[in-house]
Amino acid sequence: MQKVIPPRLLVPYLSGQRTVISGYVYRLQDCDRLATPAALVEALDLCFEGSELTPDVPELYILRWTARDIDTYVVPYGPHMGGDWSDSPPFTGNGFTASREQVVPQFHTMPMPVPAGAEILHLTGAGERRFAEYDGLTWRPAP
Repeated sequence: MQKVIPPRLLVPYLSGQRTVISGYVYRLQDCDRLATPAALVEALDLCFEGSELTPDVPELYILRWTARDIDTYVVPYGPHMGGDWSDSPPFTGNGFTASREQVVPQFHTMPMPVPAGAEILHLTGAGERRFAEYDGLTWRPAP
């Protein structure tokens, strides 16, 4: 699974002040073709009103982890899809992001601890590189 880390939360994650993952998350296999910050921001509809991200953002930090408990992740369906979810963007209510260019399933998780083995990647137009690894207690620079 993966989640783009809002810029204001990168330091709190790395310093141990933020130790949970919550909100909208996405499967890596649904996003692996999105190789630039602009493509990822567009496909995940991360430019909604009030977002810190813009279509021309030069870099992103992405939190990735292995999903172990499928019950933690739910498809957020709105009333028009037979569900009872109501939320603000990037919520669409149909189980997918609002992108007109990409089909990306959307999942939601309530706050869960960052699992051991999670990593943060740094994505630029030149590609991605591992930035940090979580050992279950602290974040360490990636080798």
